[in-house]
Amino acid sequence: MIEDPILKSQIKPPFFDNEFNNDFHRPRKIRTNLRPPILLLLFYALSTCIKLVSEWYKSEKERTLVATQKINSELSFLKAQLNPHFLFNTLNSIYSLANKKSDNTTVAIVTLSELMRYMIYEAKEEFISLEKEIDYIKNYISLQLLRLKDSSGVKINIHGNLNYKIEPLLLISFIENAFKYGTDYRGKTDIRVVISINNNELELKVYNLSSLQNSTNKNSGIGLENIKNRLNLLYPNTHTLEIKNTKEAFEVNLKIKLKS
Repeated sequence: MIEDPILKSQIKPPFFDNEFNNDFHRPRKIRTNLRPPILLLLFYALSTCIKLVSEWYKSEKERTLVATQKINSELSFLKAQLNPHFLFNTLNSIYSLANKKSDNTTVAIVTLSELMRYMIYEAKEEFISLEKEIDYIKNYISLQLLRLKDSSGVKINIHGNLNYKIEPLLLISFIENAFKYGTDYRGKTDIRVVISINNNELELKVYNLSSLQNSTNKNSGIGLENIKNRLNLLYPNTHTLEIKNTKEAFEVNLKIKLKS
């Protein structure tokens, strides 16, 4: 069979047809054209997420700042409220000594000056040495012992490592309350104060007799309510406070996790 060379040259295999080849590759070109919009969408979504996270972080930072300022304002108010309350009770003790023309009046005034120096210059710090706070408590107790007719019923026990820090004027209200109401109408005094530090936990136990004045004096709970609020602000998850108030006695058991 003789093949016509001209006819053969005009016949091309379908595989080599340019038009067919273009059609074969066209779907691939369409997929390529879809990539830029997808990348733009991903970029837009990512930038939106970054913006939202940035705004949330800024909002949280502002909220934390406002909360901190509020706490500091409340603490300043509570501390300012405590100082006059303490001074009023202490001056009453000194007045009692002066009224009796006691020789201890001068000693009481000097001790009060030491207490006031601590309150004005030391207690303005956010945290203070536990040792200084304990010395302040000892001075207060020595002042109160001067006015008692019989101090044999007062028992104080302080032991443990004092190399910690504590918020100033935090414990004094419980001890002050004990001396204010720990003496009955016959002059009998029964006050027990125990401060122990084990590892980083401070435990304060205060026991005193309950007098009739405790239930009749409307201002008797100011100091205690003050200290409860301060504890909730300063040690929200690191303290426990138990108070038992009966007709016979008033008891306090406070535990605080201290900072080194």
